[in-house]
Amino acid sequence: MSTISQINIPDLGDVDEVEVIEVCVEVGQKVESEDSIMILETDKAAMEIPASVNGEVKSILINVGDMVKQGMPFVEIEVFETSTEEIDTSEDEDEDNLTESNEEITNDTSGNELTLAKPLIPDLGDVDEVEVIEVCVEVGQKVESEDSIMILETDKAAMEIPASVNGEVKSILINVGDMVKQGMPFVEIETIKKASKKTNKIENIVTKTDVTKSDTVKETPQKINQNIQPINYKNSSVHSGPATRKLAREFGINLLEVKGSGPKGRILKEDLHAFVSQRLNSGSTQVGFQHSQPDIDFSKWGSVSFEKLSKFQKTASKNLHTSWINIPHVTQHDDADITDLLALRADLNKQHKTKVSPLAYIIKATVETLKLYPLMNTSLNKNLDTVVLKDYFNIGVAVDTPEGLIVPNIKDADKKTILEISDNVMSLASLAKERKLKVDQLKGATFTISSLSGIGGKYFTPIINPPEVAILGLSKPFDNLYLDNKKVVNKKLLPVSLSYDHRVINGAYAARFVSELSKQLNQIQSLKESFNGS
Repeated sequence: MSTISQINIPDLGDVDEVEVIEVCVEVGQKVESEDSIMILETDKAAMEIPASVNGEVKSILINVGDMVKQGMPFVEIEVFETSTEEIDTSEDEDEDNLTESNEEITNDTSGNELTLAKPLIPDLGDVDEVEVIEVCVEVGQKVESEDSIMILETDKAAMEIPASVNGEVKSILINVGDMVKQGMPFVEIETIKKASKKTNKIENIVTKTDVTKSDTVKETPQKINQNIQPINYKNSSVHSGPATRKLAREFGINLLEVKGSGPKGRILKEDLHAFVSQRLNSGSTQVGFQHSQPDIDFSKWGSVSFEKLSKFQKTASKNLHTSWINIPHVTQHDDADITDLLALRADLNKQHKTKVSPLAYIIKATVETLKLYPLMNTSLNKNLDTVVLKDYFNIGVAVDTPEGLIVPNIKDADKKTILEISDNVMSLASLAKERKLKVDQLKGATFTISSLSGIGGKYFTPIINPPEVAILGLSKPFDNLYLDNKKVVNKKLLPVSLSYDHRVINGAYAARFVSELSKQLNQIQSLKESFNGS
C-alpha cells in the first residue's frame, strides 16, 4: 500500500522568490527524509531543501533556473506503507529473490539469519570498463542502502555506486585504480534478520534493490582537481547533500572532520569553506586538504632540466593557491568605453608637458566607484561572520617584476589628485623592481587593480588578494566600430574583469559596480578637475 506525498517550499525568510540552482534527485530515485531534493540560492546564501519523507520520487515539479515561492509544490514522493502480514507472507518470496541476486544465507548461534549480499556493478551505459577513483568505506563499517561504496570515473562523469542494502561491510573486492565492468561484485555486506517475533522483523527486514539497474547510479560532474588523493570516510555517519559531498571531494576534505551547522548537524557548503579557511590559517598539514602535485618522472618522454623556485615565488604560489581554494571566486567581465578619457589624457599631457598613464585615471574612477559601492572595499573578520567596512581607500597596484607580481598600495588614494596618483604608481613600481619596498607599502590595501593593458589579451580571472574581497583586472584596449546616426565611429574599449568574494558580494551588486565604473570613466569634467586639483 502506498500514498503520494506532495512536498511544498518551506518558509524562505525575508525573500519572496528564490532561484533553483540545482536539482539533486531523479524520478525513480529512493530518498530518505533528510536527503536534499534541490538547492535554492538567494543573494545571501544557498539552502538545501530536504525530502521530509521516505519514499520514491515520482515527479519533479521544478527545474534549474525556476523561481519558487513559499508554499509551492516541488516534488511528489510515493510513500510505501507495509503491514506486518504483508511482510510475513512475502518473506519466503523475498528470500528466494535475494538468493538469486548473488547472496548467501546462513544462521548464527542465536538463530539470527545472516545474509551475505554481493551487490554487482550496475549498467555503465556506453562504456565497457570504468576506473575506481575512490573507495568510500572500510571493512567493519555499518552502511545503509543509499550510502556510497565507491566512486567510478569515465571520461565524462563520476558515478557514485551505492551499497543497495543495509548491513556491515565484510569484504571490499575492489581497490582504487582497478578497472571494473558491469556485473562484477565489488563488496560483501552482511545483513541480519533477528530470530524473534514478527513485529521485530519489521525493523530488520532487508530492503530489496535491483542493483543492476542504472537508476541506482548517481552521476556527478567530472572531478575538477585531478591531484586530489582518494579519501575513505564513513558516509553513513555524515549528513550532507550530494552537492556538498561533491565539493568535499573536489577540496579533498574528509567529511568526518567537518562540523555541520545545518539542521541536525547537517554539513553545508559554507561549513566546507570555513573548514578549509581554518586549516589554511592554522598551517595544518594533516590529510584532508593538501597543496599537492603528482610525482612524475618527465624524463621518460625527453630531456628535462630543473630550476628551483625562489623563496618569493614559493610564497606567491602558496598565497595564490590559498586564495583560490579559500575564497569562492566569481568574475564579472565587461567593456568600458574610454574613448573620451584617452582624448582627455592626451590633451592634459600636452598642456602640462607630462606623461600620465591611463592607469592613474582608472584608479581615480575606481575610488569614486568604491565610494558608491562600499562592500567592494571591505574584508571579512577572522570568524567569517562579520564584514569590516573601511572608511579609507588604499589601492593596491600589481607590479610585474623579474621575481613575479608584487602588490604595493597607494595610501588614501581618495585624497590624491590624478597627478599624485601617477607619481605614486611610478615610484612604487620602481621600488618594487629594485626590491626596496617597505613593509608598510605592502600592507593595508583595501582593493587591488591588476593591469595587463600594456601587454595584451582580452579578459582574465584575477585572483583576489586576501583579506580584500575584490580585485579589478584590466586588459589591452581595443578598437570597435559603432553606428552613430548612420555614421560609422570608432570607439576605444577597455576590457575589465572584476573578481569578487561571493560570500560578501552577490552578482547583481558586482554587475552594478562594473556598470558604474564605466560611467565614472566617462565623467570627463570631474576627471579633468581631479588632474591636479585645480
